[in-house]
Amino acid sequence: MSFWLALPIAANIALAATTPAKKLSFDEAIGLSVETPDVRGAERAVATKHALGARISGMTENPQIYVQPGFRVLPTPNQGVEIQASVTQSWNLAGLSSARKAAARVEEEELSASARALALTQRLEAARAWIDLWAAERVLEVATREAALAGEFTRLVEKAALASAATKADAADARAYHAEARLGVIGAEGEVFERGLGLSRAIAAGADPLGARGDLPAPVLPSGSGLREAQKHAGALPSVQQKALAARVERAREAEEKAARGTALSLGVYVQRDSPGGLVGYGAVGLTLPLFNRGERERSVTAARAAQLEGETKREAANASTDVAMGIHEVEHTQDIVDTLAGAILPALTEGLAARVRLFEAGEGTMLEVITARRNVAAAQSRLERARAANAWARVKLWLWLSAMDDGKKQEKAR
Repeated sequence: MSFWLALPIAANIALAATTPAKKLSFDEAIGLSVETPDVRGAERAVATKHALGARISGMTENPQIYVQPGFRVLPTPNQGVEIQASVTQSWNLAGLSSARKAAARVEEEELSASARALALTQRLEAARAWIDLWAAERVLEVATREAALAGEFTRLVEKAALASAATKADAADARAYHAEARLGVIGAEGEVFERGLGLSRAIAAGADPLGARGDLPAPVLPSGSGLREAQKHAGALPSVQQKALAARVERAREAEEKAARGTALSLGVYVQRDSPGGLVGYGAVGLTLPLFNRGERERSVTAARAAQLEGETKREAANASTDVAMGIHEVEHTQDIVDTLAGAILPALTEGLAARVRLFEAGEGTMLEVITARRNVAAAQSRLERARAANAWARVKLWLWLSAMDDGKKQEKAR
C-alpha cells in the first residue's frame, strides 16, 4: 500500500481538545428538556388551577350581617341600650354560578394546552441543540483527522525537499495546507463549545458545555399516505389548541360578566330592639334588575379579545398545516442530499484523490492537485455529517409533531 494512501489511517490520532465533563444521549436530552423550571412551573400552574377550581362554590354571594348598637337618650324615662341587626343573602338568577365554573374549566384547559405547547417547544429545542452538537463533534473529528493527515503530509514533503525530490514551493504549499487544517480544528472546537453550551441552556443544566453521546436518532415515521393524512390534523398541535382555548376563555369570561350583571334576588331578616322593652322584626326582599348596566364596558374588552383570538386561531392552524407539509418535504429533501453525498459525491472525490496521489508519486501530478483533492474530500465528509444531522433533525421534528398531534386528539376527545 502506498504511504500516501495509508495516511488517513494514521490520521485517526486526535489532536488535544477539551472533553466535556458530561455527555448525554439523545433520549436523555429529550427527557431532561421537560424537567426545566419553566415546564415544571407550567405543570404546577395547571394543578393549582384545578385544585382551586374544584372548590368554587355554587353560591355567588356571601351572606351579609349588619349590627347597629345605639343608646336612646330621649325621652328620659325610656333611656337605654338599643340595637338593630339584619342578615341578608343574595342569589344570582342569571346563571352566574354555572358561568363561573364553565369559565374556570376552560381556563384550566387553556393552561394545560399552554403547558403542553411549552413542553413541545422545549423538546424541539433540546432535540435541535443535541443534533447540532452531534454534527459539530463529527465535523471536529473530520477536521482533526485532516489536521493529523496534513501534519504527516507536510513532514513527508519536507523530507522530500531536503532530498531534492520536492521543490521548496511544494514544501510551502504543504505547510500552508497543514496550517489551514489546524485552523479548521480551531474553528470546529469553537463550534463544539458553543453547541455544547446551547444544549446546556436548552435543558437548563448550567453554564458548562455538554457533549453528545451515541448516534443520531432514527424515529420511525408513517408512510407517505399516513403523513399526508397527519397533515390534515395539524390543528391538534398544542399551539393551535392553546389559541382556540384562549378564545374560548374570553367568550366564557364575557358570559360570566353578563351573568354577573343579571337579575339578582336578595332575602333578609331585620330585628330591632327598642327601649325600654320593645322588639320589632322585619322581613326584606330585594330584586336587582339589569335595566341599565349590563356589563357592556367590561364585556366589550373580552368580546373584542375573543374575536381577535378566533382570527389568530385560524391563522395558527393554517401555519401549522404549512409547517407539517414543509416538515414532510424536508425529510425527503434531506434524505436525497444524504444519498447523493454518500453514494455519489464522496466516493467520486475519494477515488479522485487516490488517482491524484498515484499521479503525484509517478511524477505526473502536482502537489497543489493533491492538496486540492484532499481538501475536497474533507469538505465532502464534513458536509455529509451535517447532511445526516439535518435529515435526523427533520425526522425528529416531524416525529415530535406527530406525537403531539396524537396527544392533542386525545385531549379533544376528553373535552
